[in-house]
Amino acid sequence: MGVLVNAPFPRRRRWGSVVRNAFRLVVLGAWRSWVRNLGSTAPALGSMILLLVLAGLVGMGAYAIQRVAATQAESAAVLHVYLRDDARPEDVSALRRQLASDRRVASVGYTTKQQALERAKARPGLSNLASASDSNPFPASLDVKLRSVGDVGALAAIAARSPAVDPIMPTSYDRGAYQRIQQVLTVLSVVGAAFLLLLGFVAVTVTANSIRAAILARRNEVKIMELVGARHWMVRGPFVVEGALTGGVAGVVAAMLTLAVSLAGMALGAGSFERFAPGVTPTVALLAGALLVVGGLVLGALASLLGVHRELRAA
Repeated sequence: MGVLVNAPFPRRRRWGSVVRNAFRLVVLGAWRSWVRNLGSTAPALGSMILLLVLAGLVGMGAYAIQRVAATQAESAAVLHVYLRDDARPEDVSALRRQLASDRRVASVGYTTKQQALERAKARPGLSNLASASDSNPFPASLDVKLRSVGDVGALAAIAARSPAVDPIMPTSYDRGAYQRIQQVLTVLSVVGAAFLLLLGFVAVTVTANSIRAAILARRNEVKIMELVGARHWMVRGPFVVEGALTGGVAGVVAAMLTLAVSLAGMALGAGSFERFAPGVTPTVALLAGALLVVGGLVLGALASLLGVHRELRAA
């Protein structure tokens, strides 16, 4: 007569066995399959590398353009309020207090006529004008730094009503110039987002088709696993990991290429590169490379999940 013994296996040991088996099935199995099917995965890998490199270079270019636009917007957010030569000190003080108390204003500075003349002499286009006359043609001004460039017009209208302000040229506000700056910022944001979305769509499509091809090549294996009662994550998990591996490898290669191009540009022409791509430093390039690796992993996993879902549902 046989005796059935229920061994008191610790729960922790059971969970450890489950985790090890799941790791061997999903991760190691996916790695072996990825290496075995590298030839069929190569088109997706090459496409993702190319797309991620383009995304990295375009992203850093967009960052540089954004820095230039932000610098222009920051300078445009400073409103110069030109004062009359015969303005009374109490009127100037009242205007300064009024502007400083406005919540849209970050700070208010004061430039004397002599300081304005010295600044004009330092500028290429105004140096001849500054030295052509014996008198000082440049007025004193209140330099108002605003928190947002969109509030410049409203503050200019308020300042123009003060008796201390020059009636002929009250402020430095140019409505057309400010509108052009805002339009450029909007267009850059929309075009950059649309281009990155297009690259992401192409990368996901190419990788999903590659995963679908891998599923078709292993259709018998998938059917056997489903017949023996394997759970959905056991069937789909290896394919998702394969896609993540494809995206991760593509991200690493793209990050190395992007970093090499960026560092080479910085080394060959430090001054011209700084003018052409301001704000792009080795730290920014490293951060862009890290984002490419993470982006490649995410894109590969999402594309695989999409391909697995469509192919297994159709089957």
